[in-house]
Amino acid sequence: MLAVWKALAKLPWGYCWICRQPMGVGDHGGFCAVCLRDLPRLPPACLRWRCQRPDLAHGRHWFAALSWQPEVQQLVHRFKFRRSPELARLLAPLLAAQIRHCYRDRAAAWPDLIVAMPLTYKRWCERGYNQAGLLGQELQPLLQIPFAPGLLRRLYDDKAAQHQSSATARWDNMLASMHCTRDVSGLTIAVVDDVLTTGASVSAAAQALLKRGAKAVDAWTLAYTEPHQPLTSD
Repeated sequence: MLAVWKALAKLPWGYCWICRQPMGVGDHGGFCAVCLRDLPRLPPACLRWRCQRPDLAHGRHWFAALSWQPEVQQLVHRFKFRRSPELARLLAPLLAAQIRHCYRDRAAAWPDLIVAMPLTYKRWCERGYNQAGLLGQELQPLLQIPFAPGLLRRLYDDKAAQHQSSATARWDNMLASMHCTRDVSGLTIAVVDDVLTTGASVSAAAQALLKRGAKAVDAWTLAYTEPHQPLTSD
């Protein structure tokens, strides 16, 4: 019987989403053991203080799970632009684990609701799904926090794709671009997105929620882009 299990362990059980090598029976979560271990994880710290425009920043805490390194760029690009919505099921546990660590050592209350960063209608039609919405749906059972689809809306199409804009232009594009569709008085809300870059989008989302009565707004993102790195998030 031991020989049988050893033989089975050598059989491929799918392929790693990062290195594309066959995975063994001991690998899980869509990533081989080596790639999973080598993911560039961030410490469980708030990133709001690193905002490029602190005078315009909104939100209580900004948390991200991974650093914007080549393997993370590859995953996010495939998730967003290569029609791989199934990656949400594999990426959400990484973000959920980081979120637990971030709140564990803080006295701050956990959010009451999860909401996704909205896409414009045009972008949604081009992509076929909102990657942030898929992450939010997957986080709901993992963190036992309700997910509120449609709570945030984009009021107009971006003048230019966010990932092609300068930091200053991103803040200008986001100004008053979002609307909260219902009263959220007294609630603490988490806004989920794929990548945190300048903080313009999460600040606009937080501002819209705070205007409708939110008690506090936190940002949860899968990855964080250092200021000197190329901006490739929308």
